[in-house]
Amino acid sequence: ALELTRVAREAYTLLGGKYPHPETVIPGGVTTTVTTTTMIEFYLKLKVYFDYSKKCVGIWDDVYDFMYEANPLYKEVGQLPVNIVDFGQWDHEDYYDASYENCNEWGEKRWSTPGAIVNGELVTTRLTDLNVGTEEFIEHSYYEQWEDYPFKTDPLGNPLSPNHPWNKTTIPKPGVQNWKERYSWSTTPTWDRHTFEAGAYARVYISALAQKLPESDYIKSTGHSLILNVSADELPEMKLEWEVPKIWNAFERNRARAYAVAFNMMVTMENWVRANDMVKRGETKVATPFEIPKKGQFLGVGFWGAGRGYLAHWCVIENGVLANYQISTPSTVNACPKTPWGESGAYEQAVLNTPIIETNFTDEKDFKGIDILRALRSFDPCMPCTTHVMIEGTDRVITREVTTCACGIS
Repeated sequence: ALELTRVAREAYTLLGGKYPHPETVIPGGVTTTVTTTTMIEFYLKLKVYFDYSKKCVGIWDDVYDFMYEANPLYKEVGQLPVNIVDFGQWDHEDYYDASYENCNEWGEKRWSTPGAIVNGELVTTRLTDLNVGTEEFIEHSYYEQWEDYPFKTDPLGNPLSPNHPWNKTTIPKPGVQNWKERYSWSTTPTWDRHTFEAGAYARVYISALAQKLPESDYIKSTGHSLILNVSADELPEMKLEWEVPKIWNAFERNRARAYAVAFNMMVTMENWVRANDMVKRGETKVATPFEIPKKGQFLGVGFWGAGRGYLAHWCVIENGVLANYQISTPSTVNACPKTPWGESGAYEQAVLNTPIIETNFTDEKDFKGIDILRALRSFDPCMPCTTHVMIEGTDRVITREVTTCACGIS
């Protein structure tokens, strides 16, 4: 796996210049010159992952089926109702126009479908629904409540909550940890007043249910599964099928994440084929001119995803200057404290629902807590994503999204 992260970085640098902190990415595109040679070099990196994807799925399917058989209690480790939100990813060049006005149309044409699942039911795939239903609460976090409510609606006239990120002001309020009051630097993001979870598996789960993926030789949604036709390398072509599980727990998160590797690779393969055909036709334009408006007030939002799933950025621009910027990361979502009405976040719920299966201990000193760790690790925590740096002697807190390991590879 470590060797393959190197190969992925090499592939990325063919277009990005370097990884992390790409040198060639600009608003509206990239400055890289793409040629047939570039495309061939990229494919040679990509095809290495075809066999790796097949092995990932085979290993995790085998391991988890064995563990369920060995002890059915493993089905209860990290078990939760299915409450998942994801903005989707990988825009389709024939539909994407970067406008909020048309975001529902181009969003549903993404190679990973956006959506919200509440108690196992897919309730929407519309990006505007996902946006206006988003709120952030700070009752159990080290922040003060903001008072301003500048935006009552989104640009299309849909009503916004005072707790929507466009209305949020970050006001740090450090304090003593108190589990009944404030105990976390993470805020509490909710959708439609529900806490939810985020992960790479969300792309697999929502896409499987929605049946809205573009036509492809490599990926297909059935409404109850996601079919992946993984190309041949040293191993022959293989059909993989992730089926919506009857229960949702720590093991199923990891199983779906293994299938997400294959999903990512075949979406990449699909788009490599499309891009290669464009290059052969001489369609090698790599950027669209973009200028930030110098006068007036504008709202912006980036519906996207990290390697670990759900990721969104909201900004307010006034006279060409960034006036407010908010970000919500996967680990902020999963690590969030309780809502004002007492609903716990994903980590908290998963731990509370986990039985202690560990038996090889006689007292608390011998207790490893492996079942609790399994529940938490199934979310693939990336705590740097919710890091806050406080400047001693002041009330200032610096917040940065930090990319570590393979967070940015998707």
